[in-house]
Formats: sequence, C-alpha cells, structure tokens
Amino acid sequence: MSGEPQLYRINPENRESEKIQEVEFSQLGLQERRDIQEWVAANPGILGDDLLIIGKEFSGFDRTNERLDLLAVDRDGKLVIIELKRDDTGADAHWQAIKYASYFRRATTDEIVMMAADYLGESQEKTAIRLIQHLDADDLNDLNNHQRIILASHRFAPEVTTAAVWLNEQVLSDNIITCVKLTPYQDTQSGTLYVQASAIIPVPGIDDYLVGVGQSTQVESVRTSSFGTKLAATFSRNRNDEVSRFLRKTGQLVMDGLAVEVKPDKRSRWGGLGGDDHRYYHFWYNRPPWSNWGVSYRIELSPQKDPSHWQADMVFMGWNGIDDLLVGVTIHPEQIIRSDRVVVRMGIDTLNDDFGARIARVTRSLIEQITPRVDDFGNESGNGDDT
Repeated sequence: MSGEPQLYRINPENRESEKIQEVEFSQLGLQERRDIQEWVAANPGILGDDLLIIGKEFSGFDRTNERLDLLAVDRDGKLVIIELKRDDTGADAHWQAIKYASYFRRATTDEIVMMAADYLGESQEKTAIRLIQHLDADDLNDLNNHQRIILASHRFAPEVTTAAVWLNEQVLSDNIITCVKLTPYQDTQSGTLYVQASAIIPVPGIDDYLVGVGQSTQVESVRTSSFGTKLAATFSRNRNDEVSRFLRKTGQLVMDGLAVEVKPDKRSRWGGLGGDDHRYYHFWYNRPPWSNWGVSYRIELSPQKDPSHWQADMVFMGWNGIDDLLVGVTIHPEQIIRSDRVVVRMGIDTLNDDFGARIARVTRSLIEQITPRVDDFGNESGNGDDT
C-alpha cells in the first residue's frame, strides 16, 4: 500500500468517491515567497505546530547576506527556523536551515524582542507581552533556550530526509528537525486548490506505539538580558500589589460563577500591559479556535485622571470580520462592538469589592453569550485556527 497522502471527494447523495488530482505548485504558477510563504505566515498552524511568527525574509546577520524564509517561536520558547521549498527541497535544504539555526544560537532576549517588534510593527514592550502570553509564562527566561528547524516542501530529497533522521537521533532530549510535506490538490469541478500538510519526520505519534524503560531528563539553559531582567523585575514587583490582588480576586469571581461548558479551561493569567499600573487578567481556552492566544477574554485596568481614578475594560478579543457572529449580543448598554472585539467600559474611584463584583458580572455575561457562538463557529469551519 502506498504511503503517499491521497484526497477524495465524496458525494453524500450517491456515496460515490472521486480522487482529487495531485498537482504541482509550479504547474499552477504559485511561488515560494509570494504564495506558500504568505500562507504559512498568516496561518502557521499549517505546519502542525503552535507557532508565533516573529520574522519574515530576515537578513539581519552581521557577516552574511543570507536571508531565511520565516522565523517563529514555539510554546517552549525555542526559536524555529522555517525553510520553505516549492515542489522539491533539493539536496541541501537541511544544510541551509542548519546554518540559520546556528546564527541564532547566541541571540539575546533583547535582540529577539527587537526583531519581532520590527516585524509585528509594534512597540518592544507590547511584543514582550505578546511573547510572554505565547509562552504562557511570567517572564522571557526561556526564550531562545534552544533552536529547531521546520522544513516544508511538496517533495523531499533523500539526502535531506536521511540527514534529518540522523540529526534527530543524535539529540537525546528532543527532535531538532521536522519535515512537513505540503501536497497540493486541485478539484477539477470547482477549481478549488487544497493543500494537505503532513509531518513525515519525525513519524507523528510514534511514541504512542513504543514501550520503553526509564525517564529521560533534560537540562534547559536559562538566558537573561537587560530587557528580560527588567521585565521580570516589573512582574515580580507587581505580583502582589493592590492591582494584582484585585485582578486575581475578580478573576476568581468570574470563574466561580460560570457553568462548566463555558468555563475557560486554560490557566488564566495576569500581567503588565503598557506600564506598571496598566494591567490585564486573561481568560482563554485550549480548544480551537481559542487555541490561538489572541482569541480570548480579558479584564484591563488603567489608571485615569478625573472623573474616575480607574478605568476597567471587559473585552472579548476575536478576529477581523467577526461582526456577523456578534449580531444580537447584548452585554451592557454601553457596549462597543468592533470588527474584531466587544468592549464594555466603566470607571470607579477606588478598586473595591463592589467594583470587582460589577466587573465580574459583565465578564461572565461576555463569556456566557459569546463562547457558544465561537465554539459553534469552530465546529462549523472545522478548523478554528483559520481565524
């Protein structure tokens, strides 16, 4: 039996099946940079990993003019070098990616935050917060603790796959190279193009079928920098102050009043946002489409001048064009519904229990009304990561 992926169209009326034709990217006039690279940058989940893209066409190396395709960070803090080939890797794609990975081995937290902020078009502080959220951590100490590689192509030369398997065997703690096969199909009836992504190295799920003895231990290196140290100091200072205690208490009030089916199941977080006194408390889920960190709820607190000392925003963060999904949502008379979010804003002179209870009620209403709609959207689309 062939191990090559195949795609079939099924007619639900007569239950007949018809094979969808595999094609070449080049045959369709599609390019690595203009097309495939943009698909992956917009939706890195196509590579089968939870990645935050922090660079594209990066060429900021000091002694070479080489340019890598995409740079990302995974959930463990590893830098991920992504090299894309169109229809064939050639014999040296792995060597090219290994060189890029080696160039980043000593990149500091400051340097990574700076290059990511430049790519994302935002401040370094906002980028640092985004990275902390992505890592689900309180600091950036694990950022660039290791580097790894993802190679993606329609076909892989045996020189590349052989080298990838050997390199993974030499690394005891984890796999250093992942090979993802991108197979294009075109439906002759509709003209629709499909791309099937499948990891071929390492063999996905192989550990579920193996019996072993003992437990491996890996030692993670810790990287620090002036920016990372400063950020960690800010988090440490804020951890138990009045604002943080208020946010944690209010967050618990929100969670205590929710039904199980809509209760966020991923660890909620607090943190700094744009200054020592501007904070948020984040609620999110593990299931798609919530697995994208940007789709979530949060409470934001900002210090204000008269007439209110504190401003609180209860926010649902969605994606551009979500307006139709939010039709009929009624949270509060002063709610604001934008193309990608719902905001309810209120102010108070002091952070007291009554204010916390008011915030909790509004946040629960957000979660109770919007969560089922987002869940239904994810189920209907079949892949929430497309948001």
